[in-house]
Amino acid sequence: MIGKILFTLFVILVVVLIWRVRRPRSPVDRPPARLVNPPASRRWPIKGLAIAVVGLMLLTSTFLLYEHWRDGSEVIFIRVVDASSGRASEYRAQRGAIGDREFVTTDGRRVVLAETERLETSTISSPRAAGQN
Repeated sequence: MIGKILFTLFVILVVVLIWRVRRPRSPVDRPPARLVNPPASRRWPIKGLAIAVVGLMLLTSTFLLYEHWRDGSEVIFIRVVDASSGRASEYRAQRGAIGDREFVTTDGRRVVLAETERLETSTISSPRAAGQN
């Protein structure tokens, strides 16, 4: 994830450097033509709008990155039920640490599910899970 952000910042930096180095090509032999009544500069509204759009994009991406991190680090309660015996075990894990058939608990244990077990998740703990992981 950090690599994607660093790559994006690198691309932006390269574009800014190219934009600053590039100059309009004009013949050296003659001076540029001077207008008697030059038109008023109308670039500020467009430049301001561009800066506002870029700022809005940065704020939005920062907010979405924060929301993704917050959702992934939320602690949820997991109940593993063995379908053949009906025995259940309860664990706590972060939402981002849950895979297809495995998860890592908050205390660092890696749990791999068998084919006969099913995984139930909840954000609310069951009353009998108060003393367990």
